[in-house]
Amino acid sequence: MNRLAAISENIDALWILSRKDTIFLNDLQQEFRRDLQTFIVGETLYMKDGKLVIGNNLYKRWLEKIQAHGFDYEIDFK
Repeated sequence: MNRLAAISENIDALWILSRKDTIFLNDLQQEFRRDLQTFIVGETLYMKDGKLVIGNNLYKRWLEKIQAHGFDYEIDFK
């Protein structure tokens, strides 16, 4: 698979994740977590089964931020 297709699949996976009822921080690929963690600083979160849960509305706001402004950090697409 070429590099561009792999990047596209990684971005698509973020949007697919938004359809889940419960989104855990660990559900995200490692390269995206830093950006999301920066975005959610100060937000109210909760734990479920010992894992940090990102609210669906908060997660979708992060996706909208990415779409409008991009990532806050350089993403290393291996």
